[in-house]
Amino acid sequence: MRFWNSKIIHSGDEMRVRKLKVSSKTIFMLFALLIIQFSLFSGVHTAGAASEESEIDALIKGLNASDVNVKADSVKSLVEIGEPAVEPLIQVLGTEDPDIRENAAITLGKIKDERAVQPLAELLTDEVWEVEKAATDALISIGEPATEPLIEILQNENENVFLRTKAIEVLAGIKDERAIRPMIQALKEEPELQADLGYHLGLMGEPAVEPLIQLLDDEDSEVRARAAEALSRTGDERAIEPLTDALNDEDERVRLSAKKGLDKIEAQKKSMLIARYGMKREFYIEGQRQEWFEQLHTICDLSRDNMRLYFYPQGPVISYGCSIENCVTVGVLVGSEVNNSTLDNIYNIFDQAGKEIGVNDVPVVFSYEGFVQEDMETLQEMENLEITEETAGTEEYNVTEESAKDSRVSVSTPGLGAIFTLLGILISVCIINRR
Repeated sequence: MRFWNSKIIHSGDEMRVRKLKVSSKTIFMLFALLIIQFSLFSGVHTAGAASEESEIDALIKGLNASDVNVKADSVKSLVEIGEPAVEPLIQVLGTEDPDIRENAAITLGKIKDERAVQPLAELLTDEVWEVEKAATDALISIGEPATEPLIEILQNENENVFLRTKAIEVLAGIKDERAIRPMIQALKEEPELQADLGYHLGLMGEPAVEPLIQLLDDEDSEVRARAAEALSRTGDERAIEPLTDALNDEDERVRLSAKKGLDKIEAQKKSMLIARYGMKREFYIEGQRQEWFEQLHTICDLSRDNMRLYFYPQGPVISYGCSIENCVTVGVLVGSEVNNSTLDNIYNIFDQAGKEIGVNDVPVVFSYEGFVQEDMETLQEMENLEITEETAGTEEYNVTEESAKDSRVSVSTPGLGAIFTLLGILISVCIINRR
């Protein structure tokens, strides 16, 4: 009995041992499978990474393609890839090819990665204008993460003056309130930056109004004059009373700036949108916009003769031209009566000209404007006092609720005589310089 029991126990132990042996084999096989799976996965991952890296390299090479649409498609694809493309794009910002520098900067601006801020800032002094502009626009697009680094550039007295002025331009484009105080401090302490600050502080808009009003009491007359100049660009009605008081300033430069500012604010109040026609165009890269702008110039040239009938004093139109908003703008004299029929007829002139060169639905914006009646003696005094004027042929006006700059083409205007002849010359110079 005892022997039988012991045999049973022995048999049970043997079965347990066999079970353990089976379990060990199973575990080993599973472990081996896991290793194989991991190896396969790693291989796929490595191949995928290599494939993506190769794709990024190919797309970066496409940034200097001869076809502008290929360039645009390369930018779009790189933006879709996003973060993995940032470091390769930063690396090519130093390449000798200006097209690659320009479009790499555009791409980084659209991805909006903070790592690109410092490399883009280094391109703000690039010798090629298109690259410099692409870097400027990219930093503005990245926005607030670029504010502090740009303020540091502005406040660095040992930094290149041109780079500091570019930092001012970008800060005005970002419109971060943190930049207002450093910009005002520089206006008071940095004479070589005052002209740029006088212009760009005004572009900061509503948050800059009160600090600028306070500057009208500054002991430095140059600072007061620049503050008046900046206030005129804000278009804010809170500036009217302080500028009116500044008309009695002891310094002639301040009085002239205040008068000019009040005139500009009044002109902005009168400028109003009348109507929009056609289809607005949006472009992914600067090259596309430049091609479109050339087409708009051609359309304006083709429309010249037919537009004579509608020009003042025979008609209500006082200006037309190509806008940086990618459309044709038509200025109608404030107080003129215009109906839909007149607007339709004028639009058809531009639309037909567009069709001649294969462009349909030409975008045209109609708005009210006043004549630019600049007192020549005042203008001469301003020049003698070295008060910076806006570029000839460029005026700011409110299309909707925001101010935009229009680059006017030279147009022939019956009955306006020598004033418009001079204006046409100045505008032509402006357009040549812009190109």
